[in-house]
Amino acid sequence: MDNNQVDIMLLDDDVDLLTSVAELLADSGYKVKGFADPESAVEFAVDRTFKLGVFDFRLGSVKNGLDVVETLQSMGSKANYVLVTADVERSTQLRAMGLKVFEFMRKPVQPEALLATVERAMAVAA
Repeated sequence: MDNNQVDIMLLDDDVDLLTSVAELLADSGYKVKGFADPESAVEFAVDRTFKLGVFDFRLGSVKNGLDVVETLQSMGSKANYVLVTADVERSTQLRAMGLKVFEFMRKPVQPEALLATVERAMAVAA
């Protein structure tokens, strides 16, 4: 596997949560790269491929998780995306559907539920 490829890209401004999710996924055999801010995530994705993005919606910055999905898709990303959020506004869900987000998960997410969703998303990843 070439070094420019990771299975899953994580994005969450909560570093503790980011670390625990990264460990959970890595322990399950996935090659994971985590980011605490959208700019670093987008920069990383410029010349690398990944199959799945697991993004928090609220990132404590001007950009939210869906903004990042939109940016990456406009750059040609074919990855699947799972959005994890405490925000369940209808407009957010509709926008997620418009961007063809694979799954929209409510926080707090149980590890087993996250792993099951990740498995499903990876199974259909390009």
